[in-house]
Amino acid sequence: MSTLQDIARSRKVRVSLAVVLIATGAMGFVPYVFNDISTQAAINAPLIRLTATADGTVAELPPSGRYFARPTEIKLLDLSQDTGEVADLKAQAEFAAAQMDLAKRQLAELDGQRTHLVQRAALFTGATSASLGDARDTLVAELRGCEADRAAQFAARERARSLAAQGFISAAGVEKAEAAAELTANSCKSTAARLHAVDVKRGAANAGVFIGDSYNDAPYAVQQSDRLLLQRQVVEKTLSDATAQYSQARLRLRDALARASYRAPAGTLIWSQNSSSGAAIRAGEPVLDLVDCRRRFVQVALPERKAETIRPGTQANVRLIGGSDWVQGEVVNIMGGAGRKETALLAADPAAASGEREISIQVALPRQDADKLSAGRKCDVGRLAEVRFSRSF
Repeated sequence: MSTLQDIARSRKVRVSLAVVLIATGAMGFVPYVFNDISTQAAINAPLIRLTATADGTVAELPPSGRYFARPTEIKLLDLSQDTGEVADLKAQAEFAAAQMDLAKRQLAELDGQRTHLVQRAALFTGATSASLGDARDTLVAELRGCEADRAAQFAARERARSLAAQGFISAAGVEKAEAAAELTANSCKSTAARLHAVDVKRGAANAGVFIGDSYNDAPYAVQQSDRLLLQRQVVEKTLSDATAQYSQARLRLRDALARASYRAPAGTLIWSQNSSSGAAIRAGEPVLDLVDCRRRFVQVALPERKAETIRPGTQANVRLIGGSDWVQGEVVNIMGGAGRKETALLAADPAAASGEREISIQVALPRQDADKLSAGRKCDVGRLAEVRFSRSF
C-alpha cells in the first residue's frame, strides 16, 4: 500500500499524467484548429418521382424499401383495353384498319373494271381500224375505176374536137363530150378526197383518237377508263391517309402500354408508395418515389461567415455519426441562409440540419457500386454526419 502511495506522490508520475492529459486534450482540439467542422449535416439523395401516364388502375407495386441492385422493370399501371386512352387508341387503330381494307377492296375492283375497259377499248380500236381499212380499199378501187373512166372520157373529148374540126361533128357534140369528161374528172377528185379523209381517220384511230363528231374523240370505254383512273387516285389517297392513321394509332397505343411500366436503374430504392395497389388513378398523379442512391450527397450547415472560405470544388471529409470510416467528397453547391430550399424531390429534409443565418452546402459523395450500397439501411439517407473542411492559413 505504501508503494502505491509513494508512486502517486511521486513528482515524475504526476507530471507524466498531466502531460498525457494535456496531449489527449490537444489531440481532440487539433482538428478544430486546422478544419472547419460541422455536425449539422445529413446524408441526402434526389428522388425519382414516377407518375401515371394515363388513366388506369395501380398495379401490384413493390414494397417500400425494395432495393434494385440491377436494372429492374416495375409495372405501374394496369391499363384497361375497354376504357380510357388505351381504348380510344385501339378504336382508332381498328377504324383505320377497316378503312384500309375497304380501300384495298375498292382498288381491286377498280383494277378489274379498268382491265375490262382496256380490253373493250382495244377491241373497238381494232374494229374501227379494220372498218376504215375496208372503206379505204373500196375507195381505192373506186378511184382506180374513176381514173380509167376519166381517161376514156378525155380520149373521147379529143376525138370529138378532131372530128368537129373536120366538119363531121357539130359543136353541140363537142360540148357534150367536154361536159362528160369534166363530170368524170370531178367525180375522181371527190373519190380522192374521201380516200384522204379515210386515211386521216385511220391514222388518228391507230393513235387512239377517233374522229366522229365535234364532241367525242374517244370511245366510251376509254372515257370510263380515264374516269376510273381519277377515282383510283382518290381511293389511293384514302388508303394512304388510313395507313398513316393506323400506324400512328398503333405507335401511340404501344407507347401508352410501354409507359405503364418503368425500368428502375441499378442503385435505386423505393422510398415511398404514393398510391395503393388496385386504386383508380388519373394521368399525372404520383405512383412511386424512388431514391437515387447513386447520387447521394451531404447537406451541411455552416455559419454565414464561412461562405467566402468554402467554394464549389472544395474537398471535404465526411464520416457518419457513430461510424469510423471517412470518405472524401466535393462541394458542388452553396446556398445562403435566406435562400429558398426546394425539398419536394429530396429524400431527407435539409432544413432539419440547418438553422437561421447559416449557409447550406452540398457535398457530393463518391459513387459506389450498386452491390456495395447499404440497401438495408435505405442507403443511409437521413443519417447525420460529421463534415470537415480544411482551413487555409
